[in-house]
Amino acid sequence: MIRKLRQKHPEYLYSISTTTRGKRAGERNGTHYNFVTTAQFQRLVKSGRLVEWASVHDQFYGTPKANIARANRLKRVMLFDLDVQGAATMRKNVPSVVTIFIMPPSWEVLKKRLEGRRSETIAQRRRRLRTAREELRRKHEYEYWVVNDHLEQCVEDCAVIIRAESLKSDRRS
Repeated sequence: MIRKLRQKHPEYLYSISTTTRGKRAGERNGTHYNFVTTAQFQRLVKSGRLVEWASVHDQFYGTPKANIARANRLKRVMLFDLDVQGAATMRKNVPSVVTIFIMPPSWEVLKKRLEGRRSETIAQRRRRLRTAREELRRKHEYEYWVVNDHLEQCVEDCAVIIRAESLKSDRRS
């Protein structure tokens, strides 16, 4: 969804997260994630270089402060791909952030999408589904909800939200 949104709006920047998890097929360091060791990640945390970080499925994920500084310097929209823990911390640490909860059209569709990725074991998929159920319970913490049923509509809905938010009077000063 984010890839498609950026194709339509190349002016949007994407925040590349830092993670300790291994690369999946086709992923490239510095493009999809910044892949680091646990020791490297811990150094980033201790040095205060992450605006948010969390442990998800026994791996660490975090957002470098430098990503936000870059977006501010360039006066551009920065897109983040965060779990509910990361979004909660981001709301606390960056009050201007706008949060959109991307929802599956149904539980069955979510299960089929996870199975279709074929990037996790059955046990990992079960764990991800448990996490997804917990995350869906926290959707009320977000300002907007967008259902990802039809990709084009989902992308358009997100673009409309971003545009409306950019036109708010308190963001224009």
